[in-house]
Amino acid sequence: MTRNILDALKEEILLADGAMGTYLYWKGVEPEGCLQCVVFDEPELIAGVHGDYVDAGARLIETHTFAANAIKLARFGLEDRVAEMAEAASRIARDAAGPEVYVAGSVGPLGAMLRPYGNLTVNEVRDLFREQISGLAVGGVDCILVETMSSTVECLEALSVAREVTDVPVFCSMTFLPDGTTKFGDDLTTASRRLLDAGADGIGLNCNLGPKETYDLVADKLLGGGLGTRDFILSVMPNAGYPTRVEEQTVYVASPEYFKTYAAMFAELGANIIGGCCGTTPEHVKAMNEVIAGRAPASRRPTPVQVEVTERIPHRELRKRVIANGFLDKLGREFVSTVELDPPKGVDYDTIFEGARRLRDAGVSAVNIADNPMARVRMSSIALAHILREDVGIEPILHFTCRDRNLLGLQSELIGATALGISAILALTGDPSEVGDFPKATSVYDVNSTGLVNMVGLLNDGKDLAGNDLGASTEITVGVALNPASKDPEKELSRFREKVEAGADFAITQPFYDPRAWKGWLEFAGDPPIPVIIGTLPLYTYRHAMFIHHEVPGITVPEGVLERMETASNDGKEAEAAEGVAIALEVLGEVRDLCLGIYVTPPFQKYDIALRVIEGIV
Repeated sequence: MTRNILDALKEEILLADGAMGTYLYWKGVEPEGCLQCVVFDEPELIAGVHGDYVDAGARLIETHTFAANAIKLARFGLEDRVAEMAEAASRIARDAAGPEVYVAGSVGPLGAMLRPYGNLTVNEVRDLFREQISGLAVGGVDCILVETMSSTVECLEALSVAREVTDVPVFCSMTFLPDGTTKFGDDLTTASRRLLDAGADGIGLNCNLGPKETYDLVADKLLGGGLGTRDFILSVMPNAGYPTRVEEQTVYVASPEYFKTYAAMFAELGANIIGGCCGTTPEHVKAMNEVIAGRAPASRRPTPVQVEVTERIPHRELRKRVIANGFLDKLGREFVSTVELDPPKGVDYDTIFEGARRLRDAGVSAVNIADNPMARVRMSSIALAHILREDVGIEPILHFTCRDRNLLGLQSELIGATALGISAILALTGDPSEVGDFPKATSVYDVNSTGLVNMVGLLNDGKDLAGNDLGASTEITVGVALNPASKDPEKELSRFREKVEAGADFAITQPFYDPRAWKGWLEFAGDPPIPVIIGTLPLYTYRHAMFIHHEVPGITVPEGVLERMETASNDGKEAEAAEGVAIALEVLGEVRDLCLGIYVTPPFQKYDIALRVIEGIV
């Protein structure tokens, strides 16, 4: 490659490649093994992956060196071969790229935290990055890509070292949560400004989020946060949606066509480098190439910032100890209504408290308290459930996952929840930790949701899992999840029957947007042996509908519904929200007499929308 990559980026958008790690897993590399060692053990496999992306249209490919640092390689006894590995990976990529494709030297996070969160000093961090980046430079990369960083401090040190050891351009890409902060609390706009001020040739976002949430952050927080008029290279490389577990494997659901749509949208925003991260394949790159190839960078326009001011409402009131006509009294006898509440990220629960009061006053039977949804840190669901039961007087259904607790913790917290008056739980396996704030946190999964139901049965009999007598019995009513729109209904029915046999007392379905999903399930599976509550997630906007359809595992939005939401989008967000409620009411109206309750997940915690649905159907 004779032309500097920065010169090329002035004239064209560069299409980057997709995932390396997940693609290698699909090609048979063992996840438990040394993924980086493939550079030494099977260089032809790495070259083949690069070749697949080049054939798909990628104009920028990354070296297989994301985890090629001494800390991560020490696990395999290769900490002394960092520079050698980086150089070898660079040469493999260089050979596969040919004369028309650029090569970026991938530099990922070290895998250990700096002081005060961890033990690494700044000098140690710099030494670790220096070894890796020096090897990449010797191997002949066209630029350095410091990527998937959650710490601005760590990213800045990598940038500084790269400037010392090589003359090639350096791009810095960080990973953020949907609210625009990293797991360390670094703000997107502030972090980006610091990196640019420190000399980064470009900044970007990659990993963790899918296309929709990545787009929102770029449009609203990055370009709308004071950087919209600043001249810099912008890269976007989202995941293929959130991962889910299928047949004991982690899979991603966002399709190539969906990526193609967002690639065009990213280009219109003014992105200079567009690619994919975890879960993306050459098929995703091929689809994006259809709208990116030969396209010049767009003139970047700042997005206006919208500030919403909300009034804080005090929540301290006289406590109401007795719950009359609650969820447990009605279950199986009367039609019930429940609404999901997400615990707050911190200790301030005023808004949720007020929302729960409004739901109670409207006659809602219960509130479902999510348990660190999407594997992101929030207030203890048990604590919030207890607060709302005691202070608001509304029955909580505690979502209880197997992800964060081992066998001891599961039993201990179930007993503790019972002591706090929490008598209903929804047994869930839980989203894997890698999708959330702390991807390196261990997902326990000592048991799955069926095993959790069995455990509850033992506790209700006064026994722990080892058969020890507890001296008293718990009184836990346990619910389970059911997906009537599953692509494998036989397997779903088998799992549902196992949960029922284990002692499940009720079920809540995944949201669906076609009443035939539930009617078809009843024809297939017969009348359910336990009460079933139908789940609904009202669509809020057309983009929200597209996000649900393409990025949320297990949920499909029919084409006709997407078309209705798209048509409504021509009249503004209020019209879109109204159409979403109308669709939910149409679906629920057709299955109202075929179930024993509804469960509303309010989009973006819009309680008004949940109440409109409940008032229209109960």
